[in-house]
Amino acid sequence: MAIVRNIQNNVLYRYLGENKYRNLVTLQDGIVPEEKAKEIFKINIEATKILNEYPQVEKMINKLQLKFEK
Repeated sequence: MAIVRNIQNNVLYRYLGENKYRNLVTLQDGIVPEEKAKEIFKINIEATKILNEYPQVEKMINKLQLKFEK
């Protein structure tokens, strides 16, 4: 699934389908209405590629509480 960046705080989220997202820093899942998601999330192709190729990076983001710069 795709990785998106919250443009308000630069935290990465994994899109899980059906308007459900997982915060990669806190590992909390939640539903975000489609219209709200369009306002606050931007797809990050580079992060999607990296995390799909190297899933252990997702654990590193959580453990180190990493944010992603634009």
